[in-house]
Amino acid sequence: MRFLLSLALLAALAWSGYWALAARGIERGLADWLDTRRAEGWAADAGRIDVTGFPTRFDSRIEDLSLADPGTGLAWSMPEFSFSAQSHRPQRILARWPETQQIATPLERIAVTAEAMTGALAFRPGLAFELASARLSVGAFGLVSDRGWRASMDGAEIAIKAVADRPGAQHLRLSASGMRPPAGLVATLDPAGLLPPVFQRVSFEAVAVFDAPWDRRAIEERRPQVQRVEIARLDAQWGDLALQAAGSFDVDAEGQPSGSLTLRATNWREMIAIARSSGQLPAPLADRLEDALGLLAGLSGRPEMLDVPLRFALGQTWLGPVPLGPAPNFRLR
Repeated sequence: MRFLLSLALLAALAWSGYWALAARGIERGLADWLDTRRAEGWAADAGRIDVTGFPTRFDSRIEDLSLADPGTGLAWSMPEFSFSAQSHRPQRILARWPETQQIATPLERIAVTAEAMTGALAFRPGLAFELASARLSVGAFGLVSDRGWRASMDGAEIAIKAVADRPGAQHLRLSASGMRPPAGLVATLDPAGLLPPVFQRVSFEAVAVFDAPWDRRAIEERRPQVQRVEIARLDAQWGDLALQAAGSFDVDAEGQPSGSLTLRATNWREMIAIARSSGQLPAPLADRLEDALGLLAGLSGRPEMLDVPLRFALGQTWLGPVPLGPAPNFRLR
């Protein structure tokens, strides 16, 4: 019995020593990371850094965190940020953001409010902290800019998971509901007032292939760049307008896509009417497009529904044979 008690005492002392060293290492690692960012020209400040949770957890809390990247002009600040991990599985982290945050760009400052904004991250073993999976969920979410616009949504969830047999590939899932875009944007897109103020829902599932892993170097050095996107499902509903899409495209070193998606648009004539009234689609082109697409839709027997290819080529976006304008740029800064 004395032997067992002695063994238990030694195990407890060993575990206490491990926890204390690991907690000190987390505190020192966070402080060193901030020092390194400052040495690189960032504005990187924090108040108190605490690690608690002995003996089963590492609960870390950073007060008054403020980060600004001089390369992009982006800044992010919050009154506190906390994350935790079980002592025996430190590579799996649960994070919690505060209800108020602030984002600044070279053009504006944006106040952020977020209810129950939490994340779960899992890293591969090693000091590079390569991301294996991540999930972010948030309840009511709002943005208020000092330039006079505001936007909000009822909730959203984003999930990312590395694809085991494809280096650089990440499986992405996103769902959001009750989105209220800035009133000025809605007025620009829909000056005739055909759309309701609330974008009901959007869901998205795809695989994105990057040229480098998402690890600590993605923050400290350069962002991994998209090389290919394979969309399994895109589903969006705004008022009576519904849009589904699937397909794939490659992305070159300049961020320009090339490839095609198959679109299914419900009540597509209203979409053209909105584009025409907003000036995004000149009236003569809108008329020709409506006539051509009406012929295609009529062949399906369901004139309110349209299946048509959307192509990215030569830096342009094409709806069937009709150029719509410049293709989106996928370069990450």
